[in-house]
Amino acid sequence: MKIETYIRQPYPFYYEELKKVFFILCYISIVSFLFTYLFKPFIVNVAEHKINSLWIVVLHSVIPVPIAFVYAYFLKKSVKKIENWTLGKEFLHLAIILFLIGLASFLIRDFIYTNPDNWSFRYFWEEIRNTFLVGSLLLIIILPLNLERLIYKHSTVLKRIPINQQNLKEVDTVAQIQTPIVEENFELHIQTFLFAKVDGNYLEIFHTTSNGFEKHLKRLTLKEFDKQLSSFPFILKVHRSYIVNLKAITSISGNAQGYALNLKEYNQGTVPVSRSKIQDFNRFYSNISK
Repeated sequence: MKIETYIRQPYPFYYEELKKVFFILCYISIVSFLFTYLFKPFIVNVAEHKINSLWIVVLHSVIPVPIAFVYAYFLKKSVKKIENWTLGKEFLHLAIILFLIGLASFLIRDFIYTNPDNWSFRYFWEEIRNTFLVGSLLLIIILPLNLERLIYKHSTVLKRIPINQQNLKEVDTVAQIQTPIVEENFELHIQTFLFAKVDGNYLEIFHTTSNGFEKHLKRLTLKEFDKQLSSFPFILKVHRSYIVNLKAITSISGNAQGYALNLKEYNQGTVPVSRSKIQDFNRFYSNISK
């Protein structure tokens, strides 16, 4: 159960910024080349080489870049709710990438070596094994260290901002919200508003009620909703898919993705604050908490 809980911890979805992913892959490729060329960790039979050993090292260092980049591209396209990304999912997909790199290394053996057993299961296993041996540093050491680093960083910053809202005044105001369809325009009661989140082409808007909370589905974009609420400094976009009423927060915790907000009367989870929105959140939340 401890392992299951650990791998279910939130983890940043780094694949949104493909340009940054590409540069990271190039950096890893250079490090991999230097390590393999200088330290020669694997036993090789030079007599079987069809090409110079230097070019073999270059091939094995460069091939992972397009494979990992294309995988990251499709991952970005397929993952819709990045707030649900976890350490376990990150581990799984990196393991798949390593497997694909090992498979590619196996498929190019005929281009590199004269060995008649190039297509044997032995060499297939050897290429997969060698790839995972190199990648084990990333999977077993770097991922957990990065998780703990981010949790510590966000939790430390969180301690510096006030979280007690007992003295905040309730705002009994009604905002007139316009939608693309005039007949669907509605009134938003600011005092009971909790948060809103994207649901496909719609927006789920959550309110407190005498019995807890309720939600309403509206045909409206998050960007337009945020724009119409710009006059309320305590209503803030905290994530690409979430807008929250800062005055509805009861507690905050830090995790690897950023912050997790608990809201009054809402007992079905937390609202995420993404890493890119932390500074804005700290500033606005500090101001309304004074």
